[in-house]
Amino acid sequence: MGGTESKQAFRGTVLQLTGRTVAVASSEESFWDQIFQTSGLTSPQDAFTLITSQEIRSLRDEAPSNLATLCYKAVEHLVRSAAGGCPRGKHNLVLNCVRLLTRILPYIFEDPEWRGFFWSALPGQGDSVSAADNPPPLAQSLIGALLDLL
Repeated sequence: MGGTESKQAFRGTVLQLTGRTVAVASSEESFWDQIFQTSGLTSPQDAFTLITSQEIRSLRDEAPSNLATLCYKAVEHLVRSAAGGCPRGKHNLVLNCVRLLTRILPYIFEDPEWRGFFWSALPGQGDSVSAADNPPPLAQSLIGALLDLL
């Protein structure tokens, strides 16, 4: 797939995400792979060009579960890649996750209701962990993964 076609496909996936009123389940791997494992994001500028600020705010305000899942999945990919030593084939995935988070985070923190979002645990981590072992907040998982990937 050419560069223009990849960018158009990625843009279409973003429009699907922002246009859905029903939450996209985190288990819908084929959908999330279209976002994270795309060749449509070839530079940091692509994330800023292909995802508008209006779309991010709309996602935050009208489909908050989709925005939360997008962030969770990005952090999850980073944590997995860091734990696996980031094999050569995962470099684009890691870069895409970082690019997307770089684009989205300012809009999360501009809303007071979302400011505590990154201090919550990843979904599912609290299920298998005893009450004595508190799962790490999303921010701790993100920072730890990023430091491991350096």
